[in-house]
Amino acid sequence: MLRASSETHDESINLDAVMAGGAAGEIEFATELLAFAEAIVSGEDHTITIARDQLVKTAGQDVMVDAAGVASNFQRMVRIADSTGIVLGPMAEVTSDLRESLGINSFANRSSV
Repeated sequence: MLRASSETHDESINLDAVMAGGAAGEIEFATELLAFAEAIVSGEDHTITIARDQLVKTAGQDVMVDAAGVASNFQRMVRIADSTGIVLGPMAEVTSDLRESLGINSFANRSSV
């Protein structure tokens, strides 16, 4: 979706930043947002607390709440897709090069890709 959206709006994006996080560039509070996102994915309460507190200290409560909301929404979408058995279907072929270059296939259930 991100790639198609950027093409529609004639914007360039660095999808490597999504996977590696090192190229967040011009995103304000990128370091703290990435640390918060990684902490959430880790599921470790102590790590989440530290990253959350650093994000609040640097960017403010509102930014942290927005970031938590975005992370929650993505978690919700993944759970819905997983629980309903959604597969890539015809998009598997269209996105195969992109998924391979970003290393996304290493996260996928091979039978559903």
